[in-house]
Amino acid sequence: MDLHQVEVVAPGLAARIAGAERGQARRFAFRVARLACSVAGVHDNTALEVARGGLEHYPEIDDLVKLWELERRLESACEASLGADPRTADLSQLHLHDECVEARAVAAVIAALKPDALAAARDATREALAAGCDRVVLEDLASELL
Repeated sequence: MDLHQVEVVAPGLAARIAGAERGQARRFAFRVARLACSVAGVHDNTALEVARGGLEHYPEIDDLVKLWELERRLESACEASLGADPRTADLSQLHLHDECVEARAVAAVIAALKPDALAAARDATREALAAGCDRVVLEDLASELL
């Protein structure tokens, strides 16, 4: 069982996302990304601006490349800290390492940009949970926006 799946960790939240309208799902994805950045203590200006701007200020290609490079660097640092592939790590193991948490928050920002709004919301939520966001807080946010 993959503990990173929203359906497994928070089935009610996953159902809310699946039933959301596209615009609501997109707004939710970016709010989740902002929350993940806040929880993880992300200080990277590009990640913060993209999370804040949403699709109102769609990032330039250079910004996307910076996000992907940042995620790769953080993911590599996370792997070095864990001594194993972060994708196979337990959530509690990930939360012990700042670079792992920050990598997942940046991944939430990238996920929010996915073309399919429902996939963006689901994947941003999965990454936010991995970044240490509280499930109840995410469910409250979903109640507000979805």
